[in-house]
Amino acid sequence: MDDEAIPTPESESDSLGKAGRQMTVAAVIISVFLLVGKLAGYAKHMVVAHYFGKSRVTDAFYNVYNAIIFNLYTKVENLMRPTYLPEFVHVRDREGEERAWEVASGAALMQATVLVVVATLLMVFARQLITRMWPELSSDPHTLELAVVMLRIMAPALVLFSLSIMPELTLHSYKRFTLPAVAEAAFRIGTVLVLVAALHLLWQPEDPRAIYATALGVALGGALRLIVQLPGVARWFKLLRLVAFWRDPSIRLMLGLMVPVIAGLIFSFLRTLADSVFADRIEEGAYTCLTFGRAMTDAPLQILPLAVSFVVYPFLSQWAAQDDRVKSGLTLVAMTRAMVFLFLPATVGMMVLARPIIRLLFEHGKFGAEGVDMASLALYCYAPAVVFVAVEGSVNKWYFAMKDTVVPNIVGIIGVLLHIAIGWYGTFVLGGSVAVIALAFTVSKSLKVVALYLLLWERIACVEARVQLRWALRVLLATAVMAVVVWFTEAELHGLLETWQPPVGGTKTKMLVLLGGVGAVGTGIYLLSTWLFGVQEVRYAAKRLRERVSARCGK
Repeated sequence: MDDEAIPTPESESDSLGKAGRQMTVAAVIISVFLLVGKLAGYAKHMVVAHYFGKSRVTDAFYNVYNAIIFNLYTKVENLMRPTYLPEFVHVRDREGEERAWEVASGAALMQATVLVVVATLLMVFARQLITRMWPELSSDPHTLELAVVMLRIMAPALVLFSLSIMPELTLHSYKRFTLPAVAEAAFRIGTVLVLVAALHLLWQPEDPRAIYATALGVALGGALRLIVQLPGVARWFKLLRLVAFWRDPSIRLMLGLMVPVIAGLIFSFLRTLADSVFADRIEEGAYTCLTFGRAMTDAPLQILPLAVSFVVYPFLSQWAAQDDRVKSGLTLVAMTRAMVFLFLPATVGMMVLARPIIRLLFEHGKFGAEGVDMASLALYCYAPAVVFVAVEGSVNKWYFAMKDTVVPNIVGIIGVLLHIAIGWYGTFVLGGSVAVIALAFTVSKSLKVVALYLLLWERIACVEARVQLRWALRVLLATAVMAVVVWFTEAELHGLLETWQPPVGGTKTKMLVLLGGVGAVGTGIYLLSTWLFGVQEVRYAAKRLRERVSARCGK
């Protein structure tokens, strides 16, 4: 037997294979829509970079959106996902659909109540909040006023934006993944379309208030995320009830599970705020450049790994309810190997090509060479975390499926404290740069994921660790070979392109050719190296390809 093969009992293999095929199809469908949404997100960043550049105005928008609105949305999602979905599945399987929808009604009412209160507080205390969080930005009265108005535009939409999580999780519990993915794409596309329309119909780009178009895009796009999903759950509307959620035993169980999650989310929220505060102390436009750099590393992570984490979660919840540790363990190994195989070389590619990537996407309009330098440095320092974050989302689901919200949140809190400590020391003691803030994320996040994985390994039925270590060593060697080739290829191709004058596109065309050429060489070398080193996934794919070619030729 191949030393990399994962042994599976025959009955388990058949059952797991069927679930694996179902998860694969769903993950591919979700990934397509997430890719469309991510491209729309890039378009939004490019519009902002073109019209507003690296400035206090763009810092104001990204601070308010990233650190407050989107931060709160993700925290609500991270609070409901580990507590609501497993309980909804459990109640539906044990007590029936009508009772499950009572739980859904109570959870939605509880969430809406809290969100209305939060949105109201944000609107009332917008000025005080922004002044305290970003004193450098607030020192300019005009910029402060812009930030206050943007927060007040986006705060009410936070309610609808965050409520869209409920139909998403409920549809996931029925293993229906397409409509929530469409809704996410609709949010991203709607945001950029409203932004562009508002820039030219409500305000002109030269208008000092034109930045309001970004806030309006977020507000309407967020509402669209909820509206698109409503038809998917309309058939169950008759089961919704106005219930006293505080008396429901399932809601009380959820609230108990939420306690450690809330603690973890508070610290996670503080990490995002801390990054914006540290960047505010560095220089004008620093937070915008951090956002652009982080957007590049988030791009691949918010497509396939996110899709996998969504798809695997309801299966894990079902297996946890059945105490099936074998399926959980084998799925963990398969998921980890897939993420490492795909994203370890992606990490190297982002580090080598950080500057061409930023130049291609953002170097235009008011975003010039200084912004490119800063955003490229941020991307370079964020990139090493990519492979760890690719694994993180799914690893957390294993804990949540077992209704363990304590361990991942304790480990997460320790990671956040380390992140803030590194960022504070680098900013206030060493003088500060975007590199310090990005490295704070990379170091803390990577250590967190390693710790979570090691703690989980002993709790589920897994294959021998040394088998997986041998596999990891082969992938590392293949990645090292690719890194050397990519580094030399980039240097040589960059030199050749310096004297080339493309007929159209100028620098953009050069960067596109550079990225395409280096990417093609890197991909080829990596696949060849993994095949030569005996990585099972590549050899299996090659075998399947030969079989398909032979079958077609036989016809």
